Amino acid sequence: MNLIKQTTAKLGLFGLFGLLAGCAELIVPGAFTGASEVYHYSTSNVVKKTVMGDAVQVKAATKSALKKMDVRFESMQTQKNETEIKASTTELDITITIMPVTTVTTKVGVNAVEGHVFRDRATAAQILTQIEAELNRKPVPPNTFPRVFVKNECYRTIDVIVYYLDGKNGPSSWQTRGWFSVEPGIKKHVVDTHNRYIYFYAETPSDKKKIWTGDLPQWFEGNRYRFFKVDMGTNLEDFTYTFDCKKQ
Repeated sequence: MNLIKQTTAKLGLFGLFGLLAGCAELIVPGAFTGASEVYHYSTSNVVKKTVMGDAVQVKAATKSALKKMDVRFESMQTQKNETEIKASTTELDITITIMPVTTVTTKVGVNAVEGHVFRDRATAAQILTQIEAELNRKPVPPNTFPRVFVKNECYRTIDVIVYYLDGKNGPSSWQTRGWFSVEPGIKKHVVDTHNRYIYFYAETPSDKKKIWTGDLPQWFEGNRYRFFKVDMGTNLEDFTYTFDCKKQ
């Protein structure tokens, strides 16, 4: 860790120019990366880079990289399109953000902090390098989780929130995702889950709202909604739930 701090102090001169411009390019020495790498640093000193691979691949590569570096995986939360992974060492609190850019590229940000003050950019860069190495080393694992779709058979657009059991790249935990805007006649993929039960809340974004609600209260984006339960069966196959205004 002393070596990291010494090197990071030297790199801080480059970071000074980044503060003036809002962003800087920094070449990380091969002593840390195995080869020179160019990364971008924002004014908060978070290491950011767009890598080849979809979000599922990057999540799996991140967990594998943390394990190989003996970094403790703490938690993973996904809301909307952004996933946040928390990890730690004896001295560092690490936050990794994963955001899809296209279907085959993903933006990754790594922030390593000691004592809520000192930002360890060298360790953050090394984590990002190891994530890329894992992406290049391993083939994409097959998607064995059934996909869940929603279909809109109403005459108006509906907005949907989903409460589901996630566990594709970490310990299983219940997550809430939304809003998914589904136009009339459209079928949209919303989440993947290996659990037979899933919960929905939906409404039409208009003055005369139609609301699909139930008995399970959950908070989402600062508001409380009541979700209804759907049993998708025990076959664990792709499933489509259809919203039909005629039934309301």
